[in-house]
Amino acid sequence: MSIFRKAYSVFGALLMLQFFLQLYFIAGAIFTIFSANDNANDVYASFKNADGFAGLHAINGYLTGINILILLGLAFGSRFPRRTIILTAVLFVLLVLQIVLARMPVPPLAALHGINALILVGLGGYLVGSTWAFGRRAAVTAAETGEPVGRS
Repeated sequence: MSIFRKAYSVFGALLMLQFFLQLYFIAGAIFTIFSANDNANDVYASFKNADGFAGLHAINGYLTGINILILLGLAFGSRFPRRTIILTAVLFVLLVLQIVLARMPVPPLAALHGINALILVGLGGYLVGSTWAFGRRAAVTAAETGEPVGRS
């Protein structure tokens, strides 16, 4: 198994952790706002408190983009099939679309940010699961493709 394939798996697992954190951060922001009492001071304070979660959500989103670019480079280095490389590139395109949707001034269009996030998580999970380079399944796959089984 190539070191590039193992690195792709590690960065893919990191990507899934980043997606999990994205959901956690935005939920933290939303529930901070929803827990406010119905008066102006509490609502204002809750929005101020939610800023921290929203900021972490934005920063992690940009770090996710860097991770996806690394994944794309590793996909080429791993000599994955064209389909896997294209799907990894689609992951990056979807992330760019995610940024555009987050800044959309029309609320019905901006709401597609959540739908696109689900697609990102699904595609990311598929790519990580189908290319996983550790464990018994990876050894069987390597044997089928003629790669040396064992440590590389």
